[in-house]
Amino acid sequence: MGGASAPAPQTATASVSAKDLVGEYVAACEHRPPSDVLGRLGRQVSKLLAVGIAPDHVRAGMDRMRAKGLSVGLLPSLVNEAMNTPRTTAGAAAHRPWTNPADIEAAYGGDL
Repeated sequence: MGGASAPAPQTATASVSAKDLVGEYVAACEHRPPSDVLGRLGRQVSKLLAVGIAPDHVRAGMDRMRAKGLSVGLLPSLVNEAMNTPRTTAGAAAHRPWTNPADIEAAYGGDL
């Protein structure tokens, strides 16, 4: 009986390490960042994961950091921004800034 068994596929419950996330970050960069930057990034990512921040939120913060060319020290704020950006729902009307009405008479009924 027997035969070779394949390794189990990674599931969503598999843990993601800071090293994994930093590796993804480096792979997405055009040029490898300096080792000092990567060391600080690894420490920041480890802290965020240790307090229970989801890896997807950390990734989103790292994507913002890379796209904007910001300092590693801002990563916690960028992760917070990624986690807590208000989302519009399909039923809710999007914000529309106030503008002067096209027809003043119809809008104010001659009260001006």
